[in-house]
Amino acid sequence: MDNGIKRMVDDRFDDFVRELVELVRRPSVSATGEGVEECADYLVAKMERWGIDAEIEQVPDGEPVIIGRVGPEGKCPTLLVYDHYDVQPPEPLDEWEYEPFSGEISGERMYGRGTTDSKGNLMAYLSAVRLLSETGKMPLSVKFLFEGEEEIGSPHLRSFVSSTDSLDADAVVCCDSELDPSGRPMISLGMKGLIYLELRSRAAKTDMHSSKAALVPSAAWNLVDALRSLRDSEGNIQIEGWTDGLVEPTEEEIELLRKIPFDEEEIRKETGARELLRGRHGLEALRGFLYEPTCNIAGLTSGYQGEGSKTVLPAEASAKLDMRLVYDQSAERCIQLLRDHLAVKGFGELEITVHGRLEPSHTPLSAPISRAAADAAREVYETDAVIYPKHHASGPDYIFTKDLGMHSIWTGCSPADGRAHAPNEFIGLEEYRKGILYACELISRFAGESSQ
Repeated sequence: MDNGIKRMVDDRFDDFVRELVELVRRPSVSATGEGVEECADYLVAKMERWGIDAEIEQVPDGEPVIIGRVGPEGKCPTLLVYDHYDVQPPEPLDEWEYEPFSGEISGERMYGRGTTDSKGNLMAYLSAVRLLSETGKMPLSVKFLFEGEEEIGSPHLRSFVSSTDSLDADAVVCCDSELDPSGRPMISLGMKGLIYLELRSRAAKTDMHSSKAALVPSAAWNLVDALRSLRDSEGNIQIEGWTDGLVEPTEEEIELLRKIPFDEEEIRKETGARELLRGRHGLEALRGFLYEPTCNIAGLTSGYQGEGSKTVLPAEASAKLDMRLVYDQSAERCIQLLRDHLAVKGFGELEITVHGRLEPSHTPLSAPISRAAADAAREVYETDAVIYPKHHASGPDYIFTKDLGMHSIWTGCSPADGRAHAPNEFIGLEEYRKGILYACELISRFAGESSQ
């Protein structure tokens, strides 16, 4: 680690903290649109002031995308940094100890919506490139892609990326991530895919007296039967062809799994589950967590759900599902398999509304960006990173790996327990400081890896 850079981070850290507070104080809630455009304008103005060429790209029917560039051009490597400036809604407001958009500092933590997801990560990389540029130590070209719709599923990101030729790069760092629960840095080499959809059953024109249940079909039971056909009690998806083409983990990936500090006892304690699904333990449970698809009921709605009793036969019933996909399932193919399954099982009349889809992604451990991140993490945190061959959650990573054909990793400096999406979200000041150092080191290491 460059000692000069370390001294500069320490000397200017109060300024870096103040700048993050200023950004957190600007709401950018994509679910409602509150402050999103204003936050984008503010961020671009700041980037320009910091010597980064930046501009806003307007997206039809979507929120602004920010594109930036800094560093030498020509034959040097180019690194694309992806993140998002939008945040989740702050509700429930009465559970916050601090104002959600205050950026208030208490002890060694900064509180506020977006501190950990993901304005802290975003500012860590902007601070890093400023330091490297100002000291003449910027070894490559860095491009920035900051979107304002990640928290609502990035509905316009893919079309935007396909419409521009300004994102050519040698690799991608998606810095919208966190530290491992063990406190060590975390690097993910791929993401699960996702289909989010709604099933709706209609059996009558209107709700009616429940005595008619002896005559009129039940929308609720019809939906329940359809849902029951999708998976068994152990979580195995029962849709024909669903698991065709799944890529099994390699020996190298199994070795990475063995090194992950997977604490199943802590998981049971946090969730209240007496045992993990299928009674799995250790490596077997972790492998299933990262390498198996899921079919989750995210919401169920039908009939009367108020206080007391109401004997009613509901005319409609609906369910929202999220279905996680693993490498290399196709979201489009899986949606068709679901339609075919429901038709064959006698539920073809169900209405299916697809609200969003993400493809699974993969980057090899041997990729230069993977090696650079691992080496940088070891240097800054003085411990080996926890490397996940796949992340259990989903994101737009496939846009970079499949559409653009680049290697991509997910990493960041946010605390694992930073209460993302929840009241009292926070980032630790020391985590933010090390995040800036980590970003500096990763950029430098990638330049070295790319030149070999």
